[in-house]
Amino acid sequence: MTGVVSGVTSGAVPGVTVAAVRDGAADLPVLPLLTHRGRQLAHAREVVTGVDGTPVASLSLAPDLLVAQTLAAQRKALPLPPEERAERLADAARRFVDETFGGLTFAEHSARVAAVSGHNRALIETLGLAVARSIADAPTRADQGRPTGSARSWRVAAAGSGQGVWTRRGETLGAILSGNLPTIQNGWLQALALGYRVVVRPSRREPFTAYRVIEALRAAGFRDLDAAFLPTSRQGVSTIVRRAHLGLMYGGDDVQSEYGSSPDIKVGGPGRSKTLVGRDHAGPAAVELVADSVTALSGAACVNTTAVLVEGDHAAFARDLAAVLADRTRGRQTGDEHVGPRFPVDSARALVDHLRHAAARAHAVIPWDDVATPHPDGGVVLGPAVFTVADPRDGLLGKELPFPCVWVAPWQRSDGAEPLRNSLVVNAITDDDELVEALLRDPTVQNVHVGAPTVHSDGNLPHEGYLGDFLMRSKAVVST
Repeated sequence: MTGVVSGVTSGAVPGVTVAAVRDGAADLPVLPLLTHRGRQLAHAREVVTGVDGTPVASLSLAPDLLVAQTLAAQRKALPLPPEERAERLADAARRFVDETFGGLTFAEHSARVAAVSGHNRALIETLGLAVARSIADAPTRADQGRPTGSARSWRVAAAGSGQGVWTRRGETLGAILSGNLPTIQNGWLQALALGYRVVVRPSRREPFTAYRVIEALRAAGFRDLDAAFLPTSRQGVSTIVRRAHLGLMYGGDDVQSEYGSSPDIKVGGPGRSKTLVGRDHAGPAAVELVADSVTALSGAACVNTTAVLVEGDHAAFARDLAAVLADRTRGRQTGDEHVGPRFPVDSARALVDHLRHAAARAHAVIPWDDVATPHPDGGVVLGPAVFTVADPRDGLLGKELPFPCVWVAPWQRSDGAEPLRNSLVVNAITDDDELVEALLRDPTVQNVHVGAPTVHSDGNLPHEGYLGDFLMRSKAVVST
């Protein structure tokens, strides 16, 4: 029996996880809400389209009251035991790849994500496997941030002369996800591993990865209230942030400005990652390394290099870089292995117009006609784009776009670390140990690589600090 509660048809969808409804002229699969009471269909829906403009699915949108009810139920629940969480996460990782959810195998899911995200299919499959590793490894990754002086259990501390115990700062977490890449799930999975009950508000452009993760978690034995999938409007986001104990948010400068000062919200903002090339290293190997850092992950990640500072002839380095990128992309941008992401035509036009305006004082090393390539399957592939500027302090070095685009500027040792500030990652290709030390001292530089591409990560490295620094705290436990 079903009913309507706050704009939601309650009760599990019988027999299937994705129902078919009529949206306009096409029968579209519907992504239901995954609430603390199981699967539910909302009256309010939004059509998710591919980059070619084709409708792909109808997404249920959770009403504000249901969001509040879910978080209230999560607050009252106790977490599963740590060992049980770890076992079920390992099982969910296997199910994410091996089983069918929402009527889709992993291969079919990857094709759908590629269709809406604009990334090529091979990258999406690789990132999908990385998501599975994030599920399985969530307990280990979360534990990376635990202080060496703190135990996981109070019983361990009480058995000795006293010790710090790592404890949650709250019980519920709201995760407001962006749609850049499927691996955005990594953060909230660590919170789940630590015992938080989580509400996930997925990207409305690419909600399918979060949906599949939570379906896999439930199939592995997590309770409905452990992790909820609640696409919502902007008003719903405010409710999640207000009612959850802690929040994870991802976005640009606007999100950072609105939420970045809150101690209870961790904002994953722009990366503005940079590479510095020392005079004795500005050869072919450095050019190839920078090319990797610019184009990996479709150039859409916060860890992609968006600015290169060169000690020496920066214009020559930019020309060599443009030649390598052109060679890598030749013949690929109109195929299945396109290097840059595909965008809808209108979005691509707006991004290129924005770039033309922003780059008015820069020199385009790659011709403008080569920056945007129409794709035969619809949409436009953007990038790579390479520009030179004359000043290492030019504001364009902080200009970040969602495709392979890089700004190249001159640098000399007297400039020091100052032009490299406000960076998620700096790769210093140099033998200058003093510069590396200066980068480590600078609080606005989050991560320092020495000769390693800015996109390098093994899942256990801190990103913007270890997430456990935000989710947990240490309390002293002493027993007589």
